[in-house]
Amino acid sequence: MADPDVVIVDADTVAGWRRVTPSYTQLADAVRDLRGQAPSATVAIVGDPALKWALSSGDQVLLDDEINHQRLVLAPAGSRGGHTGFIAEAVRKGSRRGVSVVVVTDRAIPECPIARLRREGERFVFDLAGAATTTVPTTAPRHRRRRATS
Repeated sequence: MADPDVVIVDADTVAGWRRVTPSYTQLADAVRDLRGQAPSATVAIVGDPALKWALSSGDQVLLDDEINHQRLVLAPAGSRGGHTGFIAEAVRKGSRRGVSVVVVTDRAIPECPIARLRREGERFVFDLAGAATTTVPTTAPRHRRRRATS
């Protein structure tokens, strides 16, 4: 399978992958490896605004630099569905325009092809070809009736 046109990286997932606290350095290393693995894909990095405050003060400066140079986007505060809703809408818009989009995240985002992330030695590896769309079954709401009291 050819590389997707766009790979959206959930910054929160990758910065915190298998770590107690998120790391900007880990995010940057993973994105570098992704760009090497899929050189024809456009890589878009999207995060939750709360990510900044979970990083160390030094990493916050690096993150601000990425934002100021438009290399990373934080979903607008109050986005419907949070940053994952923001990502889902980006995937829907891309699909309507005929753009193939894959998302790297550990969250279930309906109707979005999700690629797994793993580490082989010192490199991050992304399973772009095996990206699978998440399906979320709908269920009918359960309404309980109150017992009549006498």
